[in-house]
Amino acid sequence: MKKNEVRLTSAEIANIWNTYIYDSMMESVITHFKLTTADEEVGVLLEEGLKVVQNHLQSLEELFSKEGIAKPDGFPVDKHVNRQAPKLFSDTFYLEYLNQMSQFKITSHATSIVMASRDDIHQLYKQFSEDATQLNKRVRTVMKNQGIYIRPPYMSYPKQVDYVEKQSFLTGWLGRRRPLLAVEAAYLVMNSINNEIAKATLIGFAQVARDPEIRSFFLRGQKVCSEIMTSIFEVLQEDNIPASMTWDTVVNESTVAPYSERLMLFLVNSLSGLGVGMYGQAMALSLRRDVAALYASFIAKAGAYAEDGVNLMIERGWLEQPPHFLDRERLVVESK
Repeated sequence: MKKNEVRLTSAEIANIWNTYIYDSMMESVITHFKLTTADEEVGVLLEEGLKVVQNHLQSLEELFSKEGIAKPDGFPVDKHVNRQAPKLFSDTFYLEYLNQMSQFKITSHATSIVMASRDDIHQLYKQFSEDATQLNKRVRTVMKNQGIYIRPPYMSYPKQVDYVEKQSFLTGWLGRRRPLLAVEAAYLVMNSINNEIAKATLIGFAQVARDPEIRSFFLRGQKVCSEIMTSIFEVLQEDNIPASMTWDTVVNESTVAPYSERLMLFLVNSLSGLGVGMYGQAMALSLRRDVAALYASFIAKAGAYAEDGVNLMIERGWLEQPPHFLDRERLVVESK
């Protein structure tokens, strides 16, 4: 078989499909951001972010056509963006959204590179990763210049090599707990920031949602984020580690939805799924039992919330089905 006749693997199909869906969502989200930004410097970054996702979408569409794969519907701007809607979030939120989404893209593209079997797919995601990395670098530079970039907490430099001597290193339920490890604190702070951004998103979406059930779902999400942040703050405060800033003020007073409820619901479900993944990663690196148990509870909360969000989309016929293997049993039954 010739090199150009090698078919895509299931992993490659899944990754290009998911990338298209998420970049399509990001195109719609950033489009309204760009239409309503008041900060020229932020506007330049939004334009750059928009070009990145549009270039990725074009590359993926060409790949779908070449391979004879049905292109996902995704979230076309004309269907899912209300260009006349007033500004819902501040420019500070726009920067933080670009920061968080480019970070996610760096991670997801790296995974796609590892899972790629074909050289062209490997190269495609290598380029996507470089695009996301460069965008993230420029966003962080602007955030630092504007004084809104949140750094992880500082700590004293290790001056010598130590070895763990007691099993109490792992404990955390009763008695005196050892100080947090650098990696434990870093993930706690990062997850608190992620929940702050998610909470602000939910506040804004609840403010403009018209479907009572969807609005109630967004309000419930605010509560879940608040509970998780409170739990994180309590652990950080024991070691006098500063927590993240509050982002509630980045939501404006508009009650007109800038996006379709389908897009808003999908975005919230995506944030929940990302949260579950981050909690699992943090849990694997947290050696104090109480911290690991805390992440287990977060996974349960975020997982249940995400499942309910998916059910809302299914009930409304809004969930586009990802590529899947053939149901052989159904084919046998239908052939009779």
